[in-house]
Amino acid sequence: MSQRIWVPVLLIAALCLTSAAANAQTGLGGIGPSKGEIVGIAVGAAAGIALVVYLVIPKQKTIEGCVESADGGMRLTDEKDKRTYLLVTDKVSLQPGERVALKGKKSKDKSGTRQFRVRKLLKDQGTCKQQTLLRKTWIPET
Repeated sequence: MSQRIWVPVLLIAALCLTSAAANAQTGLGGIGPSKGEIVGIAVGAAAGIALVVYLVIPKQKTIEGCVESADGGMRLTDEKDKRTYLLVTDKVSLQPGERVALKGKKSKDKSGTRQFRVRKLLKDQGTCKQQTLLRKTWIPET
């Protein structure tokens, strides 16, 4: 099973195991819940809200590399995982030859091609060729 399913299962099990049994009110004590029960309810509610937020908010990834022209669009080879992604850009303007860091979501289309839906341009680091030339022409001092 995936991690997304185990988190709520373990949380619910922990809450069930730590809950106290209900006692009949005898009229000798105070009426209503005790301070411990109120704290328990507050902690349980906070944990429930945190769980919903964790499951609902989509996780976005970052990739970095040089934008290249491709059949029907642009692609980028991520420098970290060395995988090539077809870029799907709706609002972000990218040009071939730029070295960029992008934030978005990884996916695959029906044919199995890796895609990256760009949500945000994090960093434009200039053109790819200039950086390559700078690295190759650097000579250390003797």
